[in-house]
Amino acid sequence: MLESIYVEESTSTKLAPSLEQLLEELNAKVSPHDYIIALAIVLLNEADFHICTSSKDYDEPKCPKFLYILTFVCYSKKQRALHIPKNWKSEETFVYEMYFYLNSVPKVKCKLVAIPLESTLILNYFPLIDGKRTYSLTVQTLKYFNPFGYTPSEIYKNLKEISHRFKDALSTPVRSDVLISAGLIGPSLQAIPTELKLKILGMLDAYSLTRMAQCSSEFNMLCSEPQLWKDLVYRDFPQHSCETECSKECYRASIKRY
Repeated sequence: MLESIYVEESTSTKLAPSLEQLLEELNAKVSPHDYIIALAIVLLNEADFHICTSSKDYDEPKCPKFLYILTFVCYSKKQRALHIPKNWKSEETFVYEMYFYLNSVPKVKCKLVAIPLESTLILNYFPLIDGKRTYSLTVQTLKYFNPFGYTPSEIYKNLKEISHRFKDALSTPVRSDVLISAGLIGPSLQAIPTELKLKILGMLDAYSLTRMAQCSSEFNMLCSEPQLWKDLVYRDFPQHSCETECSKECYRASIKRY
């Protein structure tokens, strides 16, 4: 059984066993970008995403029977969750395309598309659901790949940094989107119900609320809720009340007045 160790815990002498195992599947004609994509597969696996079958064989579900077949195929792959899929890279464009599924929601496929631009890889990851959002990450390959490495542990560098970047930008938000689409609560602020988000935002001060509004379009909208600013006016300036609908402008006016 492989020792439990995450990619970010790798050292200059000891590579995560899961990543080292995957590297054994790479052939002799491997490119630096291939190593980064192999790393991406392992990082997704750490977030409980597993390789699924190619979309060339299975497109969007057309009937309940198809859905059952897709689920069965995904679960049958679980025994080999860490592997290099066939045709993972186009021989003409060198663009990588792979499909994954979240272990707790196997019926929802997610797609990873990696586009090479000289020494840069642009990673795009998104779930195949209605109103899907694409999450992107730009990776400078040579910042994390050592072309002069001989042993597996010498091939990569700055693994802790890329691990955190990858999970923050790709795997965690996509995981939340999949869980939300399935009616489940995920382990992030994004995944909790709107009512709870507003409850949490209502505990912030004005400065923190304006900073929170910069996180995403969703939180920009939530942080503009009039009731939040009305409560802030009453909390910070109890001697003043908003006669009209409260907003950030009303709060600013209260600051100038008092």
